[in-house]
Formats: sequence, C-alpha cells, structure tokens
Amino acid sequence: MKTYKIVFIITLNLILLGSCNYNDLEINNPNSLSPETYFKSEVQLKAAVDAVYSSLQSQGLYGRYIPYMYDNMGQENVARAALSGNLRDFLNYTFNSDNISIYLYWKNAYNGIRRANLILDNASNIENVTDQQKQKYLGEVKFLRSFYYFLLVTRFGDIPLYTTTEVSPDGLPRKAKEQVYSLIISDLNAAAPVLKSKAAEEAGRVTSGAAYALLGKVHLYRKEFGLAKTAFDKIIAADYGLTTDYSDNFKAETEINKESVFEVKFEDQSWSYGGWGGEDPNLTESSFRAQEYGFKGWYNVNPSNSLLDEFETGDPRYSASFYSLDDKYGANNSLTVTATNLNGARAMWKKYQMVYRQNAETYFSNINHRVIRWADVLLMKAEVENELNNPTKAIEFLNEVRQRVGMPKYGTSAMNMSFPVGTKDQIFNAIKHERRVELNGEQSRFPDLMRWGIIKSIIPEFQVGKHEFLPIPQKEISTNGSISVENQNIGY
Repeated sequence: MKTYKIVFIITLNLILLGSCNYNDLEINNPNSLSPETYFKSEVQLKAAVDAVYSSLQSQGLYGRYIPYMYDNMGQENVARAALSGNLRDFLNYTFNSDNISIYLYWKNAYNGIRRANLILDNASNIENVTDQQKQKYLGEVKFLRSFYYFLLVTRFGDIPLYTTTEVSPDGLPRKAKEQVYSLIISDLNAAAPVLKSKAAEEAGRVTSGAAYALLGKVHLYRKEFGLAKTAFDKIIAADYGLTTDYSDNFKAETEINKESVFEVKFEDQSWSYGGWGGEDPNLTESSFRAQEYGFKGWYNVNPSNSLLDEFETGDPRYSASFYSLDDKYGANNSLTVTATNLNGARAMWKKYQMVYRQNAETYFSNINHRVIRWADVLLMKAEVENELNNPTKAIEFLNEVRQRVGMPKYGTSAMNMSFPVGTKDQIFNAIKHERRVELNGEQSRFPDLMRWGIIKSIIPEFQVGKHEFLPIPQKEISTNGSISVENQNIGY
C-alpha cells in the first residue's frame, strides 16, 4: 500500500478542507482538487482507500499509544523509571482529559473516519472500475470506519457520530453508544459479503473473514452470543489456521500468515520523523513498539509479575513472549544483568521485538501489528459456545489452541487439578486463563476484564462509575461547539 499512500494522504486532506458545506465559500479555483475531479481510476481509488488504512499506523493508535494504553490499564506491564507520565497514568488510572495519548487516540481514529466518509460520500463519482471492484473497495472503507468507531465507542461510550463530511463547522454532539454500535454492525454486515476471501485478496487488505471476525467480536462484547456465533460461522475456516510456531505471529518475516485475520502493516521507514511529526503524525510507516518496550531500546516497561505467574510450568508461550536471563538475542549475544539493567525484573518483553535478528532496537520497526488472529477467533468461539451451553464445542476450541504449543488438553487428568472443565463456570475460568496466556501483550486483557465485569476485583486502582470510559479530550471540548464540559464523562 506504500507507493501511493503518502501522496494520497495529502490529497485527501486537501480535498477534505474544501468539502465542508460552507455557504460563504462560493468561489472555486478550477485548478484545485475536488471530489468531483477525483476517483477516476482504480489506482486513485485504491490509493485513497489506502489512506484510510494509514490512520491505523498513527501515533495515537497502533504506531505507539494503543499498546501502552491497553497493556497498562490491563496491568500486563509494570513501569520502569523512563516511562513518561502520560503513559504511567494508564497504569495508575490517574489520566485526565488533558492526556495527550487519549487526545491522539481520539483524533487519529476520527481522522480515519473522516477519510472513510469522504470516499463514501463520493461513491457516485467513482469511474473506470467494475461494479464488483467498486463495491469491494467501498467494503474495505466500511470495515475501517466500523473499526475506528469500535475503538472509540468501547473507550468513550457516547461519541459524535459522523457519517458524512458535510457537517456544521460547530461539530456534532455526542450520540448514544447504541446508535454508534448500530452503524458499526450495519457497516460490517454491508462489507462482509462484498469483500474478498483471504485466499483471493492482496496480502494486508481487509477480507470477508476479517469483517465477520470483527462482527462476531462486536456481538460478543455486547453479549449477543447467538449473533456472534452466526458471524463466526460465516468465516471461511479453510482460509485460516494456527501457525506451527507460535512466535511467527510476532515477527516481520512471517507476517500475514495463515493465522492472520486482520493486522496493521508497518515498514522499516518513517516520514515526518516517524512518530514525532506533530499532533497528527500520519505520514509514518513504522512502529515504535520495539523501541518503546524493548530492553535494548528505550526499555520503558516490563511484563508484570501477575502476567508471568499466569503461565503453567513448561508452557512454550512463556519463552516465546518474554526474554529471561541468559537468553540469546541478536548476533548470539547473551542476556545478562549488566547488559540489560534488569533492576530486579523477572523477564522482559520479547513479542514484537526486533532483537531476535539484530543487536538493538531502532525507531523503525517493520513488524506488523496483529489485531485479530485465528487463535483469538477460536477462543472467542469457545466463549460463545460456553455461553450457549455447548461445553463440548467450547472445550474443543480451547484445546485446538493448546495443541499448537503442546500443552495438556482441558478435560484430561493433567489439567483437572488446576483447570477442571466440568461446569460452565469452570470452562469460563479456563477461557480466562487461556486468553491471558495466549494473547498476552496483545491488548486483550483490559477489554476482557471490562466486558466480563470483573476488573475491579483484579485492579484496585479501577474506580467503578468512572473508569469504564476515558475522558473526552479537553481539546475536543474546546473546539467542538456541540460538546461542553457538562457533556464530559462521569468522574472527569
């Protein structure tokens, strides 16, 4: 997607500046860009859609802050001295409406929505592509808009709902989250049938399987278990499978593998100094994850002891996820206390680190971020089947995930002492355990604790009635004439 994306981000932003319905702007420059003179070839359409993807790479989302926000709030991380205050706030639940990470999360998600809406508004101007091609690209746009809204509604609750670029300069008020979910579900139901299968699509673009997986996840989060099962069952299972090596899900050379359902692409280069391109650093191709988490980078965090304690003895996912003393990295280097400045830590992050192939981290990681992978889908399917009182199927899906790493199966004597699965509650406990160890450091723990309603019993810093949602950014309140301080989320 890289060839045209940078040009078209700039192009789309220029078009958007002229696309608002302001009655006092009546004089048009015949040489300027406009939606009416755009989208006239598949190259233009594809590149415009690629620009909608690009917000996923931004600093506020997967380029930097999403891993911190979710892993810290789920207390998968513990802070080291270098961790900055705006990120430490997520560990301590001391964030407020001035937190820059929250603002960029909000802003970059809405940037993606704005770009998606521009294309959808001008669908009638698309020319020189077949109807099947047109609908496929519009399906990608609807998927991406739904995903951006899912990121927003799960973290902020009621939010402005933009479905077109033709809006008042005063902005829009918050809409009930049910209306947001209605659009998300509608977009995904429209996108899934027109998107290509994984086997037929260009690597890295969203597919029908991704749309059905996200739709199932949305219904699961809403406790609509029957609808979730229907969505998951529509995925072409033959297109997916578990990689033989668990670690292949977190390396650059093995990205978009058979386990990949939806991932954010990154390259080993950056524009506008990578993540440091101002408040809206969308001209970036690389991820900061390796540099931020890495013990040979800025080394801001370590995995928490509670996470490390969750692993059963001998689980190979432990050594695949974390570095320990005397492990090898880079060009056969040995991980020693002196080399890493451990300061008493038991382990360091290995997932998404570049030092499996080099001696130190850099700003320019090209490891794709796996947002949904097949193991996650299998575990969500297990949860759905358990809720629908189908224990045999639930255990079967759980064991499929464990079989990949050679761990004893649930329902056997080897597991019955620690994780029996004779009742619905016991199966749920097994699901909680399996999701934590399989998806560690993948931004799953916090939303899982939230949707299960058990977060307060595990994280004392969480305040019921406040921390269910993030604060609406103060910059949004200051610039959106339709949102005032009285509309702020409770507790902020």
